[in-house]
Amino acid sequence: MTKPGIQIYCDMRETRSGILEQLAALGAKPIVGELDTGDYVLSGDLVVERKTAVDFVASILDGRLFNQVGKMRLNFSRPVFLIEGDVYNTRSAIAREAIDGALSFLVAIQGCTVLYVKDQAAAAGLIYRMAKHAQEGLGYDTPFRRGKSEPGRGEALFFIEGTPGVGPTTAIKILNHFRSVQAFVNASLEELRGISGLGPKKAERIHQAVRWELPPGEEARPGQSLFSDG
Repeated sequence: MTKPGIQIYCDMRETRSGILEQLAALGAKPIVGELDTGDYVLSGDLVVERKTAVDFVASILDGRLFNQVGKMRLNFSRPVFLIEGDVYNTRSAIAREAIDGALSFLVAIQGCTVLYVKDQAAAAGLIYRMAKHAQEGLGYDTPFRRGKSEPGRGEALFFIEGTPGVGPTTAIKILNHFRSVQAFVNASLEELRGISGLGPKKAERIHQAVRWELPPGEEARPGQSLFSDG
């Protein structure tokens, strides 16, 4: 048995797949909610969209795939598409060139990782393994929002990583650029855009996130911290 502590945020639509039970059997702690994007959040910058081969082809035909990858790239620096089955053998009315084009778009243009597995059991095993590596690492820093951080630099990075769209790698760039959490929070949109590797859309998202105000009369509710739309 592997050591406990692997938390995996799972979209509520995945409760019917049987994968959550398999993740729990492997030693993970699935936390279910309505995710804003993706099916499984494995770390602050790693998200997995799981699709059967049939659903993957259908998402090409109806355009969902391109909307999904856009949202994933906006929120996470390492999106993964995990496909169960053979996308070239679904009996769908789609040309091979269209499938090739979609896969190439995900990898060559969007910078996503595309992985193939045979079935749900293999999918669960790979999701768990990726979550374990992302959260426990192999001697390098890939934390998943640990409960405690060292005062100073550790707490600053932990605070910055909590900003939507900011993972460990981006948090380090932000802290090196602004030198303090206060300077980061008070930064203008133009100043955020000056961070190396931070695209304009993500800069705008961060700028809006730190300035958002809870509307009068509304209250935040438990369970909303990492999941969308309550």
